[in-house]
Amino acid sequence: MTSERFVALRSPSWRRMEALLSKAGSRGAAALTGGEIHELLRAYPTVAVDVARARLLDVDPAIQRRINALAIAAHGLLYRRKHVNPFRAIGRFFARDYPRLFRRQAAPLAISLAIFATGALGAYVTVRLRPATAYVFVPRGLDMPGDEVDVTDRDVSERYRRMPKPPMATGIMANNLSVAFLAFALGITAGVGTGYVLLVNSLMLGAFFAHFDNHGLTWQCYSFLVPHGVLEVFAVLVAAAAGLRLGLSLAVPGRLTRGASLRAGARQAVGLVLGTIPMFVVAGAIEAFVTPAYGIAGGAKIALGLFVGAATLLYLLLSGRREANAPVTADAWT
Repeated sequence: MTSERFVALRSPSWRRMEALLSKAGSRGAAALTGGEIHELLRAYPTVAVDVARARLLDVDPAIQRRINALAIAAHGLLYRRKHVNPFRAIGRFFARDYPRLFRRQAAPLAISLAIFATGALGAYVTVRLRPATAYVFVPRGLDMPGDEVDVTDRDVSERYRRMPKPPMATGIMANNLSVAFLAFALGITAGVGTGYVLLVNSLMLGAFFAHFDNHGLTWQCYSFLVPHGVLEVFAVLVAAAAGLRLGLSLAVPGRLTRGASLRAGARQAVGLVLGTIPMFVVAGAIEAFVTPAYGIAGGAKIALGLFVGAATLLYLLLSGRREANAPVTADAWT
């Protein structure tokens, strides 16, 4: 084939590609219809081959530059990385991807809840039957008064009221996040470390409730712990479930290699634990500003805690269901 024949045969395709690239302009592929994008996809490999054929046939240098420019422009349009608005991506993650990811983790969530419930109930029953065992589960560093003194309702939360609110809120959030991320990170021990962290915290909570129940301060204790505790405990359970998901992928790889299973489990676990951060922020704010407030009735505090917990659970169970058949945008969370 002569160079003249080659140029005559291929020129219509080049002109069509130039027209498509011109229409795309600065908007890129978004400016093209679906049919035009498919047309461009089919034409690009042929134009890429034309670059080599033009050199082989010693086509006029100006035409060679034209073909080169077409191939480069088409490649840039079809394969350039899509710009992602970080705020839109975060919004999409929490509005759709995270609730869908949460709903896929029934097994680790159930295990997390079972460990926590068993520990809390066991410690509660033990301390109720034998009050002296309270400090077996709850260190005295938590300022929980002992049986050797009269326990009053102010003992439930007085130390919180003495602390400046903004530093207190920051400290509470940091402490809760550290517990959550520790439970998550210890999932690498095949979930054993995660279970230990979860069990220790559940024993402390169960003993705390039982200690004040033993002193007739049930209402005061619940009105102090429930406002922030419902969301806080739920977030810890989810973070622990993320650690258990990581551990299960290591201990039970299934048909995958252990390394491949761990990588897949880690992607889901990371997404699961990241979604708990807003929960801890809200719980920390409630614990710092609402829980110790004298001006808010105990019933109102409890109602707030239950409402926030229920709203969070409904959000996780219902959000994103309209797009259940659509592909998850962030492949890292699938």
